[in-house]
Amino acid sequence: MLIVACLILGISSQGGTPKLGAGLEGIGGRGLEFVDVMKTARPWETLDGRPAKVDASGWPLEDARTVAFDMRPTFAWAPPMDDPSGYQIDVSGRYSLSFKGKADLSAGEDPNSFRIENQQFNAATVETTAELVVPKGRALVIINFRNTDNGVKNVRLLRPGYARDGKSLFTKPFLAAIKQFPAMRFMDWLQSNGTNPFFGDAKNTTEWSDRHVPADAHFGVAGRKFGVPWEYIVALGNQTQKDIWINIPVAASDDYIRQLAKLMKRDLNPKLNIYLEYSNEVWNWGFLQATYNRMAAEAEVKAGKSNLNNDGETNWDVWRRRRHARRTMEIGQIFASEFGKDQLNKRLRPVMAWWVIAPDHYADMLAWLEKTYGPPRNYLHAVAAAPYFNIHGAPKDASVDVLIAHFRKSSDSSVPHRKAMIDIARKYGLKAFCYEGGSDTGGGDPANVANRIRAERDPRMKDLILHDLRDNWYALGGDLFMYFTLSSAYSRYGCWGLTDDITKLDTPKFQAAREILTGN
Repeated sequence: MLIVACLILGISSQGGTPKLGAGLEGIGGRGLEFVDVMKTARPWETLDGRPAKVDASGWPLEDARTVAFDMRPTFAWAPPMDDPSGYQIDVSGRYSLSFKGKADLSAGEDPNSFRIENQQFNAATVETTAELVVPKGRALVIINFRNTDNGVKNVRLLRPGYARDGKSLFTKPFLAAIKQFPAMRFMDWLQSNGTNPFFGDAKNTTEWSDRHVPADAHFGVAGRKFGVPWEYIVALGNQTQKDIWINIPVAASDDYIRQLAKLMKRDLNPKLNIYLEYSNEVWNWGFLQATYNRMAAEAEVKAGKSNLNNDGETNWDVWRRRRHARRTMEIGQIFASEFGKDQLNKRLRPVMAWWVIAPDHYADMLAWLEKTYGPPRNYLHAVAAAPYFNIHGAPKDASVDVLIAHFRKSSDSSVPHRKAMIDIARKYGLKAFCYEGGSDTGGGDPANVANRIRAERDPRMKDLILHDLRDNWYALGGDLFMYFTLSSAYSRYGCWGLTDDITKLDTPKFQAAREILTGN
């Protein structure tokens, strides 16, 4: 009875390890992840809105401005807002600003969005310090830097309550929210979707030199750079003592992967596990990485001597699936060459993720891996899917009650696909994971968005999530479930977060997660 109860609750019978993790939303959102706001600021612009001239690290070489943050409700800038409650998180307070150089500071767009106090310039260090005070109710901060001497560098804007001389990277509310979970997925932090080079480009690989480093001005897309520096991901894992689920760029060269493995072998706490996924949703034609993978597979077969068609297969759709499976295996092998081959399926956990409604694809890929390389369990730790429950088919003017009913119906109707994938995993001695999951009201359609958001906040959402996880995942034999996401704004593009305010962890969704994690 104990083992059965543990499976139903999503708890491992070995050591009571919870099986629920969380994906982190893209940086600069409701997660308020970094103490230094500038790490998630937008790229620098000239004062009239053109891209500013910047140095190799992204600091402006001329008078410039940046959007430090914009935490207004979606479409507050172009009403009507999506959120019927107009909910806006509180980001008021006294921020510590510092930078190398001199400048006249002012607010862009809204002159009342903040005020500058105690500005001082140290001629010896060529550094300016000031306090930027954001009043209650304000959530957009655009800072103008005028009358500089060829720009400014090393701009830091620390959130209220953090010492200017402190070394904290991550905010206390963010760490408190993460504390609940045993594992974090970094897909959005790594900007895995659509940031890869086009396969037909002269340089069609992502190299180690292309990555962001901690000294960069910001961690958004900047030329070939994208994603939070790996050093920050290692630091977060070490500080929180949580396992990390990382997404390797679709165009990453073998050397990129090897250098990443070396960094993690050297710096990541040896007690932490690493889940290795090849990009994100390589099956999904909505993302450019699917096109990259297909073109790479076709080019390889055309060049000859490829094992993607070692059985005479002529269908490019099969080739691209096989390439995805092989690349997942190769990533694990490269990491194992640094960590030790005995670490595969221990610390190193390669996960082959694909489309939940296509269980036959999983079967084909695993059968090909077995025929070509031997038992997949020697190379892979798990297969994974994204079994969201949604409101597809609900009337455009559906009430909250109707939407809640559609959610439950959607979860229940997905059971055959979920079970088929889980059974295939078992056949090959692999675990079955959910790389993303939860409620889905996204898509961008503004129709009935107010009720969609109300449904996501409804108290009944707690029981919906418990039902989805306990009855329609863990009871089927599913293992680690990575909820998407820890936090997010709520809008027509989705209400993905367990909370839409990282300082509030009492939402119905978070209550459900906590109940799963504690085993109550």
